[in-house]
Amino acid sequence: MQDTTILVRRRRSVGATVALLALVTALGCGSSYQSAWDEPAATQSSQAASPEGQSQRAELIAQGDGAWERRDDAEQVRAAIAAWEQAVELDASDHETWVKIAHAYYFLADAHLRFSDEAAMNDVYQSSVRAAERAIRVLSPEFAQRMAAGERVDQAVSVLDDPAVVPALYWRAAALGKWAQGQGFATVLSFKDEIRAVMTRCMELDRYYYYAGPDRYFGAFFAIAPTYAGGDLDRSRQHFEESVRRHPEYFGTRVLYAENYAVKSQNRQLFEEQLRHVIDGDPEAMPEAAPENRAEQRKARALFERIDELFE
Repeated sequence: MQDTTILVRRRRSVGATVALLALVTALGCGSSYQSAWDEPAATQSSQAASPEGQSQRAELIAQGDGAWERRDDAEQVRAAIAAWEQAVELDASDHETWVKIAHAYYFLADAHLRFSDEAAMNDVYQSSVRAAERAIRVLSPEFAQRMAAGERVDQAVSVLDDPAVVPALYWRAAALGKWAQGQGFATVLSFKDEIRAVMTRCMELDRYYYYAGPDRYFGAFFAIAPTYAGGDLDRSRQHFEESVRRHPEYFGTRVLYAENYAVKSQNRQLFEEQLRHVIDGDPEAMPEAAPENRAEQRKARALFERIDELFE
């Protein structure tokens, strides 16, 4: 019996380490992906410079915005992406629309394909990464030049000092991490330093971007990491509580709080409280994030079904 207990504990330790590397994936890759750093500099087409071109581009952006409002439907997400991509063909220096594209690809993968087509999901995450990198290229040519020269992201990120770059950094990190997780251990491991450096920069420049996303990330990081690799349950709880405090009805934070901190600390009551809040909650409590909240409810229900597996 004692040998069995030791074996179970060892397996849990290995599982925790793998889980850490999966989270640190919020940016990783040992397999390579096709980056945007070596592409020509973004420009506006001569067509877009004309009044007709400007009108066309504005119409395409509005069309994409309208489809995005109906993003509970995967086909509407695809329609939004298609319209926005036509708009940036007219003006590739439009970093705001590149960020919309990056966000939309991420949402398509995370809120739709994860439940229906995991094979396609990883390719879509790569599309999100490249769109975010195109936004970063526009906002910081110096950073893009460093990337094209082969410098490490965690070394070059210090040149990014404008909060306007945070959305592009954030979605690149989120999408590249999810893609890396699908590629395996070596891919995850190769980006473990980069993800923390990038999210630290996001925290410094705009801590509360996307419903306190950097706090949400570090809440998960400090919960999943073993002590020898920086894990700290007190710091995890502090970050999660700050994110929840800022946006109590953004369900994604509560799902991660339950999945990572509550499970690691074996706090079954907290696990149930957070997931029940999500499952029984009203997604429309945050109208602007209602589609995201509905996707998180699906995740929460699946996680709650595993409660007896996750707690002793």
